[in-house]
Amino acid sequence: MLAALRASHEHLDLEVLDALTRGADTLPAVIDQLQIERAATGADPVVAGEVVVSTCNRLEIYLDTDRFHEGVDLVVDAVARASGLDREVVSLCFDAAMDDPVPQHLYEVTSGLRSLVLGEAEIAGQVRQSYETARREGRTTSMLHDLFQHGFRCAKSVATQAPVGAAGRSGATVAVDRAEVELGGFTGRSVLIVGTGAYARLGLAELGRRGVQDVRVFSPSGRAAGFAERHGVQVVAPADLERSLHAADLVLACSGRGTSLFPEQFLSAGRTVVLDLALHSDLHPLVRHLKGVTVLGLEDLKLGTDAQADPALLTARGIVAENVEAFRLQQEVRRIDPAMAALRREVFDAADGEIDRLRRDVAGETADQLERSVRRILARVMHQPAERARHLAETGYADAYVEAFHTIFGIDISAGQQFTAGVQEAVEDSSAPVPAGWMRVDRTVPPRSDALREQPASAPELEPVGRLSASDIARVALRGGQCPEGFGPETDGPAG
Repeated sequence: MLAALRASHEHLDLEVLDALTRGADTLPAVIDQLQIERAATGADPVVAGEVVVSTCNRLEIYLDTDRFHEGVDLVVDAVARASGLDREVVSLCFDAAMDDPVPQHLYEVTSGLRSLVLGEAEIAGQVRQSYETARREGRTTSMLHDLFQHGFRCAKSVATQAPVGAAGRSGATVAVDRAEVELGGFTGRSVLIVGTGAYARLGLAELGRRGVQDVRVFSPSGRAAGFAERHGVQVVAPADLERSLHAADLVLACSGRGTSLFPEQFLSAGRTVVLDLALHSDLHPLVRHLKGVTVLGLEDLKLGTDAQADPALLTARGIVAENVEAFRLQQEVRRIDPAMAALRREVFDAADGEIDRLRRDVAGETADQLERSVRRILARVMHQPAERARHLAETGYADAYVEAFHTIFGIDISAGQQFTAGVQEAVEDSSAPVPAGWMRVDRTVPPRSDALREQPASAPELEPVGRLSASDIARVALRGGQCPEGFGPETDGPAG
């Protein structure tokens, strides 16, 4: 079955998401290791394939799994191991779902409809890169392939037919827009870029289009020289960082390597706008409180639209719905593939035997013509049953077709149906509820910060409510007598 887990800016504070995504690049390997450990105890594999999507605003894992709840538990264990967070904390952060809600969500994500900056262009490329990485590593299945290919087509259709919000612009473009407003224009302005990654490249390109010429780059990882050479900007050495901060009107902080900019470095710097665009912020929290310094973070860049006021958003959602249905029909058709493959084998094996007999009696061009004629006839004969089978599958009669196929032809295709039967059995035998929509992994409603202590310990719901902050997580965990690793009970973010 298709299943997914999601943790995003929609219900988590960014500092929580930052802690959750640390080590996300190792998740596939950790999932493999956990499956090996399961196998050593005699347990069957749970996950047949997975795609991990990790960005500044979300961590999502899409699964082809035999058993929903075991697959979810496996991923929660993997995220806990990769991030270093307690398992209880991880389960507080994730929602999970299976079947139809999964493509619905992925296609909205890939189309930019669930981004902080509505309609931003970067997310489609990030999702594609995540899928391609999984494909190259052999972690995808035919179902995951179908899921993501429809998602890419959906994103393209939304971008061309129903541009919304940022209308295909990048988050970096929107950030530079905001900075330009704050500064009253870029004429004669000086810019310092901290970092050399994607946001640095996009931000530099956008600044160049707006005529900004005085640009310097500093890299906490020491990569500034190569970046500066490729893009024609000046390098800032570590010893000159404070001087460059004082000289800059705009600081684009996007290295994501942790705190490298401290409040004392901005003292007496005068009017400065800082774009804090990394999930793992470069800024010490006190920089936001300095006089003369305006910090715009990811949360400050939200750009949305009202569905009633923007018909394009309604059109975009219609395109998403069309692609969800197209994916569903494709999976129905795939259920009859074993039957059609078995029929073709039977027919063409019989044809091959007859053609071999003919070639013993007839030779040369005559035999070749006879073979071509036989195969053309068979292709025409097979076309109608194949089209009829596809139609039955698309209209919800795949099971009836497979049963009739077995009755008429007597061909055993049970091996091709084991997956579907196994999924159904796993769902029916599970004692835990299978969600009809998205639900919290720990089967509770996310606590609201204004009523956390009154929140029931277990209140089953399908949809998450409210935003879960780091302090919420700490308080919830403290009910059990201990604070999760990485969080302090009196802080609003990861320790340190």
